[in-house]
Amino acid sequence: MTDIMGEIVRRAVLPDEAAALLSDEPDGAASNELHADLITCFIAGSRAILLRGLYPDRIGEAAFERALLVLGKWLGVPSIQSPNGELIARVEHNPDDVQARGTHSHDELQGHTDLHDILALACVRPAERGGESFLVPAHELHDCLLANHGEGMATLREGYYFGTNPVLQSDHPVSEDKVPVLFDGERKLVCWNGYFMRMAAQSRGEQLPDALARGLDHLRAAAMNLSERRTFMLREGDILFWHNWSWLHGRTAFQDQSNQRRRLLRLWLRTDLIDRPPILAQRGARIDADHRLTQSLGYRLP
Repeated sequence: MTDIMGEIVRRAVLPDEAAALLSDEPDGAASNELHADLITCFIAGSRAILLRGLYPDRIGEAAFERALLVLGKWLGVPSIQSPNGELIARVEHNPDDVQARGTHSHDELQGHTDLHDILALACVRPAERGGESFLVPAHELHDCLLANHGEGMATLREGYYFGTNPVLQSDHPVSEDKVPVLFDGERKLVCWNGYFMRMAAQSRGEQLPDALARGLDHLRAAAMNLSERRTFMLREGDILFWHNWSWLHGRTAFQDQSNQRRRLLRLWLRTDLIDRPPILAQRGARIDADHRLTQSLGYRLP
């Protein structure tokens, strides 16, 4: 396994490791090295790893899902994806989903973070055209902004409140405290999701502060520029894990064909494997609570 700070680790899943993952005892001796490499990548490495060697067209999509879940549980605790209670979401274009933000949209997704500590995407099928992914390291984003827009760093370190998804029931629709966008420290961190900031501003009956809006414009432009050399295509069977607060992620727009419909599987993990500020741990805990509350009231998503 090769690990370079700021680069995605690429590791082959060996045949005996693949067999172990698909067996009734996936945590046996045959998978020990794979298990250790995953943990090391997140504790002491670049915090992003691409695994290759499991192929859903050969083992079946259900077995591919089970293997993804086994790998994820080595790193953290899976969170439900919606009030429906599923641990793994299917990321694919669904024109019947009127909300269709990212999971069911085929549009471009600009660089952003989600709400959980570690994320995973596993490719069942790539798109016929487009759908390239990218990861931008938080430290590169920080350095770029500091070099070119240093005057705006303070407002990004202050951040803004986070709201929630309005289709969910929530007993805390707006965060009690502001959530920084940039975090200093030995390892730079980032928390940037414009959707949840806009939901907070809407709930509070205000606009984002002018200085913050300018800072976010600079961040968005920097992320777009940095992503141009960090774009890659997830191939069938690829499984990508990354630390949500250490990387921005996004994708290009894509087009499906009737016989080639893009499908990724998504996993969200909460973990104490990597230290993070409590306010970041609260993001995953908050959306999980909203999903459970909405689920308890009998609401389901289409």
